[in-house]
Amino acid sequence: MLLVTCRKKDSSSSASSLGSYSFAASELAILPYPTVDTLIFKSNEGDSIIFIYSGRNSVMKTYYDKPDNPSGYQGNYYTCEVNSTGFVSPNSDYLVFNLHFLDPFLGNAGVKYFNMGVVTSNSGSCILSAEFRFEPDTLISYMPDAQFKTGGYVKGLVNSLVIGPRLFENVYELTGPTLTAYCPVYISMVYYSITEGILGFSQNTGKTWFLLPAKIPPPAGAVTPRSYLPVYPASYWVYNTGSTTSTSRTSNQYVNFSGMTLTTLDAQPVNQYERFVTYGTYQLGWVPVLSETVGAQWEVPLGSPGSNPSTQVYQVMKKTVDSKQDSIIIQKYYTYHKDPLSTNSILMWQTFKKNVGLVFECWVDTATNDTIFRKTLLDYHINH
Repeated sequence: MLLVTCRKKDSSSSASSLGSYSFAASELAILPYPTVDTLIFKSNEGDSIIFIYSGRNSVMKTYYDKPDNPSGYQGNYYTCEVNSTGFVSPNSDYLVFNLHFLDPFLGNAGVKYFNMGVVTSNSGSCILSAEFRFEPDTLISYMPDAQFKTGGYVKGLVNSLVIGPRLFENVYELTGPTLTAYCPVYISMVYYSITEGILGFSQNTGKTWFLLPAKIPPPAGAVTPRSYLPVYPASYWVYNTGSTTSTSRTSNQYVNFSGMTLTTLDAQPVNQYERFVTYGTYQLGWVPVLSETVGAQWEVPLGSPGSNPSTQVYQVMKKTVDSKQDSIIIQKYYTYHKDPLSTNSILMWQTFKKNVGLVFECWVDTATNDTIFRKTLLDYHINH
């Protein structure tokens, strides 16, 4: 369905108007801004760029049949919409976008184009400038010259993609022309979503920026996370586990589960200090993750009753403050098997910090007193 309008012999007073091209609402949605007034991008090196929304506007550009006629008469004309928006940082970093049509007199009348520019001070004078074709809900590669000196390339559309510690869905991987002889450091990839806009971008050096989430207001009746397990939507925790790192994430939005509105942590529904556990088709149900009551103890079977499962036993040992006077809860757990009765020699310790969540976990082999696993919080973002 063609949503761009072209009016031959429009109703304006100029007899030389051949019509106009403008964007339908479904086409303008390819550029979702403003989503929020401020975009914050954090890099994998720890620095951030804060972009402030600079507005969105639409103008009609005139294309003449004889634009260079020395007599002054430029002939018949078309008018075409240019729809623009952008962001700027206090350090003069820019994100700029526009939707436009090319000159109808040069062919391809009514074809829609999407321009994008990313300018960061960390990249010096080397910016990313790319141009793509588009239809509603779809970006399309546009490569008008074989040398790829202009245009833009859609490398792929990924159902889910991890950028930094965050997980995004339906992500376009976009590249633009690069003059590597003049730009030793340049932006090599932009990650884009039709619903959120730019999600992140990477340099050829490996440095990557990812979009921090906007605050998400809870729906009416939503479960309110507790302070030692603040699993608000689009939050994350990055841990050092020795030779590698691991990331825990909440769902990007509130979800509906069993008649409740809540978030998930690593795909498990969380109701304050409880998580919903399943083993295959068997639903164990809600079991505690932690408690604020010193001395509290509970058991969690590690399988369905028919499988003679092992059981984990948890106990809250202490509620105190750390070296920074932040409130923490320390608990331990171990595993035992009922039939025949046996207890694993591994004792696990966890520390939860108020308004942060799990900050430390270690596993100690009590038979040898060796620490066999350690997990320490490196970075986190509580989206609240």
